[in-house]
Amino acid sequence: MSVRSVAQDRSDAEPAPARRKLGAALVGPVRPAACWVALVFFWASLYPTLLPRAWWAQGAVTGLSVDLGIVVGSLLAAAVTAALAALDRPVPRVIPRHGRRWFAATAAVVGIVGMVVWWRWQNDQRHLVTMSSMSAGVVVPVVVVAGVVGLVFFILGRLVAHPVRRFDGLLVRWMPRVGAHVLTAAIVVVVGVVITRQFVVQPLGRFANDRFAVFDTGTDEGVKPTQSSLRSGGPGSLVTWDSLGLQGRSFVAGGPSVAELQAFAPAGTTARDPIRVYVGSRAADSLTAQAQLAVKELERTGAFERSVLAIATVTGTGWINPVVADGLEYMYHGDTAIVATQYSYLPSWISFLVDLDAAADSGRTLVAAVRQHWSQLPADHRPRLVAFGESLGSYGSESAFEGRDAAASVAAVASQVQGALWIGPTFANPIWDQIVDARRPGSPVWDPVYGDGRQVVILGRAGRPPSDGQAEPHPSIVYLTHPSDPVTWASVDTLWSPPSWMDSPTGYDVPDGVLWFPAVTMIQSTFDLMEGFGAPPGFGHDYRPTIADGWVAVAAPTGWTTADTMRLRAQLLNS
Repeated sequence: MSVRSVAQDRSDAEPAPARRKLGAALVGPVRPAACWVALVFFWASLYPTLLPRAWWAQGAVTGLSVDLGIVVGSLLAAAVTAALAALDRPVPRVIPRHGRRWFAATAAVVGIVGMVVWWRWQNDQRHLVTMSSMSAGVVVPVVVVAGVVGLVFFILGRLVAHPVRRFDGLLVRWMPRVGAHVLTAAIVVVVGVVITRQFVVQPLGRFANDRFAVFDTGTDEGVKPTQSSLRSGGPGSLVTWDSLGLQGRSFVAGGPSVAELQAFAPAGTTARDPIRVYVGSRAADSLTAQAQLAVKELERTGAFERSVLAIATVTGTGWINPVVADGLEYMYHGDTAIVATQYSYLPSWISFLVDLDAAADSGRTLVAAVRQHWSQLPADHRPRLVAFGESLGSYGSESAFEGRDAAASVAAVASQVQGALWIGPTFANPIWDQIVDARRPGSPVWDPVYGDGRQVVILGRAGRPPSDGQAEPHPSIVYLTHPSDPVTWASVDTLWSPPSWMDSPTGYDVPDGVLWFPAVTMIQSTFDLMEGFGAPPGFGHDYRPTIADGWVAVAAPTGWTTADTMRLRAQLLNS
């Protein structure tokens, strides 16, 4: 055999131990203590939270939770072992001699019982939100998805942990073990933050900007350029059709026709063509310039001569819920004007992460600009001025009135506008948080009673008796909220503390048997956010059944009756 062939044989053979070591690190056995902790995390993952979970969502929640339990269990076992070693004490046997058999038997029982209990819990919760029951067979795909997700993330975790252990082992040679562990943990955190920012968040932001900027140039199917001079982008408009953005074009071209408004109006009332003003991001180079252009559009269209002028703060993409806009126009038979400006074209969840300040700045800037012109008009020749926003739009709208506390904020709303309708507030909404914190003792967080209960009104429960909206004084703020809306209640705080929505009594559409579990509840809440936008009307983040009641409470015209409220409910649900 030649020297070259011998050398080649050695080079082929040498990496084998390294490969075996890496393979063992990836799929090797898990510490017994970690297995038992993972079993506890498995059980916690099955508990209901805000909304029923689809089979794929429950599978993902369970797989991630089990992996998290393995990590926590491994860290706890390592910490105890290190502490006992430092004290020169032996590690006691807390796992039975035949621990693997005991664990396998226990896991089988817990797994079977757990899936049966989960299925019953989920069906009970589905009935709360008017969803149909799931068949028992759904547990099979749940187990499959949980296994796949758990295995994938387990291997990814081992891939990361392997070099970290090797690095920690090198440090131990040069410094005390505890110091090495601390330094390793610090370096891992710093590197993780840098990698996340440089290779995840920033690329995601650039990709989203590029992708949705192109998307914003499109037009929804069936949307045609408006031919009304009372709409932005129409004849005589100071804003071009192309600059409106996708959502802006849908807004100005949409809404009920004069004929539809006339059909809804009582006998003897003449309907008018509503005014819709919208200024897209491409129409001006700053939020201030957009707001000034919007005011000029309001003047051009005669908006300050209408009965009601509504300042809308849009969601991340620039969207205005058409049901909300239509509701006001039906109520006033078209004698209305709605104005909005676009601050982003990213979906709300991305805007919430990377562009939250833009929503607040947009709300403040537009409200200030409109009020400046409105306040200069004779008091008896001003339209009724109201503000509204939904989801991220409610956050931006609230920001225009935020004071140092709830009293100051409510007073600001009362002094600057004649009513605010905020729908599906986010967990970051400043005034909503103030109201919840200042609520009357004994009132739950999902239905906070502020003061005497007249300045701030909480609505949202579908099927409640209709109102004529003639109560005096009119509320300054009306919230449409659901106890089951994860947009309102999901928060990073659930990582380390129980969320307030779990306090007893829970909301009318949230189960009583909820459980907070560190980290697991946050994973569940993340998937609740995904489920919230697909919830049945009247639950989660779908407020269609109560939008009519919200407008009635905020801005009902003189002579409005409960029968009118019922008609408006039916009109909006069928439109």
